[in-house]
Amino acid sequence: MDRQALLKSVPEGEERLLFAKALDQAIFAMKRREPAFTDFMDRAKCARFRERLQGLRELEITLFGGTEDCERQMMGFFTEPLAAEKFPIKIVKIRRKSKKFGQTDLSHRDYLGSLLGLGIDRGKVGDILVAEDTAVCFVAEEISPYITAVLEQVSRTAVVAEETEQAEDIPQRQTEARRLTVASMRLDAVASEAFHLARGKTQTLIHAEKAQVNWNIVTSTSHLLKEGDLVSLRGFGRFRVKEIGGRTKKDRIGLEIEKYV
Repeated sequence: MDRQALLKSVPEGEERLLFAKALDQAIFAMKRREPAFTDFMDRAKCARFRERLQGLRELEITLFGGTEDCERQMMGFFTEPLAAEKFPIKIVKIRRKSKKFGQTDLSHRDYLGSLLGLGIDRGKVGDILVAEDTAVCFVAEEISPYITAVLEQVSRTAVVAEETEQAEDIPQRQTEARRLTVASMRLDAVASEAFHLARGKTQTLIHAEKAQVNWNIVTSTSHLLKEGDLVSLRGFGRFRVKEIGGRTKKDRIGLEIEKYV
């Protein structure tokens, strides 16, 4: 295996550093004949890295983040089949200490900020699923005891953090279906309608690398969306293009989106 050639296939910057770490884990698994794992990464990077490493035929490469639909995943490298449950991932449930006191509108940003405020690297934290009074976090196994021992507050709210293995503790992702009509399936046109933003504002955000389609940064305002695409605009949320319909009498496109709330 030519490590340097593989690294050169990835543009310089943060992504090459992440790929180098993934490559080191793959080499470790082959040399030691032991499972090895990366930190959490978004699905797009995991997919690109797996494609570049497909030539390592003695390795089985599996992606997993805690559940099958997690958006942040680890890459696992195995020399023999291994169940996904063996990934070094723990589930930490964070709940309000008192139902009478504290904020009732804690967000994903609040929980993530509090975890990173403990000095935890972002790569050690996977998906965070937020419910009414709780959040469930998928985290790297080695940091779970630290979180449960020291996390006492999220934003201004006192909390308790504890490990859980109960499936019923994992909240469903909350979405709402919305119907829109748009002039075209361009990214700027659909995102403007979905987030109730002026077209110019949306275009500025896209040019500033604030938009992602299927976890990949897109800077072209004219990028055409299709059914199934997951779109996110930093600071405004995410939606999935669920169904594209026909033209209206005013020659606009009708579509249905699934917006994450």
